[in-house]
Amino acid sequence: MRKLLYISLTFLLVTMVMGCVRGVDSRLVQADSLMWTAPDSSLAILNAINRDSLQGDENQAYYALLLTQAQFRCNIPLTSDTLISKAVDYYSDNHNREHYTRALLYKGGAYEDMNNPVEAIKWYKQAENNADSTDYRNLAQINFRMGKLYYINYASNNLDLEKFKKALKYYKILKDERMIMISLSHIGNIYRASNVTEAIKYLNEAKKIALEINDTASYYNQLNELSMAYYFDSLYIEAKDAAIDCINNVDETTNAMLFNAANAYSELNMPDSALFYLKQTSIDNTNQYDRMMYAFALSKIYKAQNQESDYLKYDKLGNSISDSITLQSGRNQIFAVEDKMDSSFKISKQERISYMRIILFSVSIVVFLITFAYISNVWFLRRKFKKLLKNTEENKRLTKTMLDDYKSINSKHSSDDNALIINYLQDHFTSLNQLIEKSSELAYKDFLNFFNKNALKTGNNENFWKASRMLADERSGNLVTELENNSHLTESELRVISLICLGYKNDAIAACTGTNKDSVKSKKTRIKNKIRTSMQLDSFIMQEIRKRV
Repeated sequence: MRKLLYISLTFLLVTMVMGCVRGVDSRLVQADSLMWTAPDSSLAILNAINRDSLQGDENQAYYALLLTQAQFRCNIPLTSDTLISKAVDYYSDNHNREHYTRALLYKGGAYEDMNNPVEAIKWYKQAENNADSTDYRNLAQINFRMGKLYYINYASNNLDLEKFKKALKYYKILKDERMIMISLSHIGNIYRASNVTEAIKYLNEAKKIALEINDTASYYNQLNELSMAYYFDSLYIEAKDAAIDCINNVDETTNAMLFNAANAYSELNMPDSALFYLKQTSIDNTNQYDRMMYAFALSKIYKAQNQESDYLKYDKLGNSISDSITLQSGRNQIFAVEDKMDSSFKISKQERISYMRIILFSVSIVVFLITFAYISNVWFLRRKFKKLLKNTEENKRLTKTMLDDYKSINSKHSSDDNALIINYLQDHFTSLNQLIEKSSELAYKDFLNFFNKNALKTGNNENFWKASRMLADERSGNLVTELENNSHLTESELRVISLICLGYKNDAIAACTGTNKDSVKSKKTRIKNKIRTSMQLDSFIMQEIRKRV
């Protein structure tokens, strides 16, 4: 009897062990183990599996997760989220937190491949909120993917820099040299527009790692990025040498390398050499970035050849394409997703069901109060705008009269009359700036529509720009005219400088020029590069004004 009991227990134990072994298919475990070191091998294993042979929901979900991840890692575009959604659904009610984090991450990857950055960021953010604090691999990937999306969609608030730095921290913990190098490269590229010293530091670190891991392609990629950083820092010989080193040593020359060489040679007053390299570029009319870079490179060549009209023509074309890229990318307001989702996942599914009625009632009350407050605020502010507009319109009429008589005043009237003209203009621009600053109390787009319909329509008002230029020179000791004479600034860039001299911020400049804040920031960067200052443009202008007045 006792022997029979032992045999029964042994059989039961063996059955339980076999059941556990059958729980997760060994082929899936093997594919997962190769995912980071050899993703192509992992994909081959998964493609060889007959999905119908997988037993149980867990294996089906694990297969869906791994196949999506392997395709993403092998740069095979994901055209649907159907497969990964099965893994998301299964693991959302499962205790495998790491697999659920991965499923959320690669659902975001699917939306990224489908060119839907807003949805991609939402799923990446869910993955970040779900991840364990020691899940360094997934946290590194999540922040790296978000950083790339913010970067290529021109999102503001430096979110791309923040995410890449987080990714770098996790990759350093993992000692993943290749991803450390790539993260350093992205950080260096972002710094190039605001802090060239930091850009060169990060890019040199990336180049050093490329040498250490014997990655020749990455080495020359970092060297090419350094060439552009040297150019921004006015180190034209270093920029030229780095670009030529790349061109002479890579198997396939890129447009970026050729642009760098052409730009550096132009600044070194060697337009023939610059044109030689520019002619080797291959420009696709559908690639706006390359078209913009070609226009700017050609403008620099004409500038070196002292062909002023051609220089201005292509510089204007480059600026136009740049503004178009900024405006188009501004449609993807993906940076707003972060704030909306920071607290979205703190309550479990069971708790949400329990408190649903209370939450719905509370939300209804809050929505009502917010709506009431918004409507009241808009009504109150519009009354204030109408009153202020009345004063502004009066100032507008005064300004027009003064400008019409201004030429004769200089020759026929005393300096006291001139001072009176300036005082009237100061009142006019003070009223206008006050009107625009009030817009911060409304949604910006709502205000901009209101302003364009009711205010000065300054985008086409030549008197307005003449007045702003006259008053700006008066206040700054002729700084605007001096910059115009010493730099190749366009009329639209001189208008921005005039408004800065009058104390206008980005919102006000955008309203007056009929653009948006991102476009204004982009234009300020171009002006800063043209006048060759390392300071922020506003700080540089204020410093110059203090020297003169």
